[in-house]
Amino acid sequence: MKQSNERILLLADIHANLPALEAVLATPEARGCTRVLSLGDQVNFGPKPREVLERLRGLGAVLLRGNHEDRLLHPQDFPGYGYGILRYTVEQTAGEDYRLPLDLRLGKVLLTHGTPGDPWHLVDAAGVAPVLDTLPEGVTWLISGHNHVSWRVERGGRTAFNPGSVGVGEDGVGGVAAFAVLEDPEGTPRVTRFTVPYDLEQVRRDFIETGAAAACPEMTRAVYQTMRTGAPWLCLHFTRFVAGIAEALGCTTRDEAAWRRADETWDGWTERGVTAREFWGIG
Repeated sequence: MKQSNERILLLADIHANLPALEAVLATPEARGCTRVLSLGDQVNFGPKPREVLERLRGLGAVLLRGNHEDRLLHPQDFPGYGYGILRYTVEQTAGEDYRLPLDLRLGKVLLTHGTPGDPWHLVDAAGVAPVLDTLPEGVTWLISGHNHVSWRVERGGRTAFNPGSVGVGEDGVGGVAAFAVLEDPEGTPRVTRFTVPYDLEQVRRDFIETGAAAACPEMTRAVYQTMRTGAPWLCLHFTRFVAGIAEALGCTTRDEAAWRRADETWDGWTERGVTAREFWGIG
């Protein structure tokens, strides 16, 4: 079989982080690609959703649906204070159609966000291994995002690969965007992972200047701290802490009081003794 010269830029979980996306696109590896494919979660969490979508569409990128795009199909199902950044994203991308495909097959490669057909299914390296047994005949690679930790898992002659996140990496290194290049998906697929640093201070300015930080200062602080540190599961741990505080206060996570109290008492912040509003300079 003749080897294809096609090189596909693989992006996952950009999360509206424009400086991270631009850093990836400026690399020689990205500039040498003939196509761009984004594995979902292009938007939400970060401050520049509209600009990220415009940049991707300008490149002719194929976009898959992540769980965050799935939320945006019915944002009314996510009310309350904690989803302020979701409502910010809705406002910033008014008119956007998030009915994107869930999966894409290219020859021997199946690409998706979580697991095939389910952008919400969050697996780790161990959990993805059994999924390989369920792939259609002729598929030898499963490439996915959703989990912001990279992996390459082999099982029964098949490979599962996650490049890690462009915009909110959780591989333990802060300020780094991860991406990959896929070659020859029709013949002998090859995938190479890369990382590139990006301007964290610009992201911080974007959060403040766009008003995204003010949409929910506590949640956006957790997102930005993840960007800075690469700490895995930080946002999840914080939101679970908020839920515990809400129960203790006799309210729900929809209530601002639970988020403020959690912000004041959580020991996971890099800047101890500084509230989210102080961190962002919000009165």
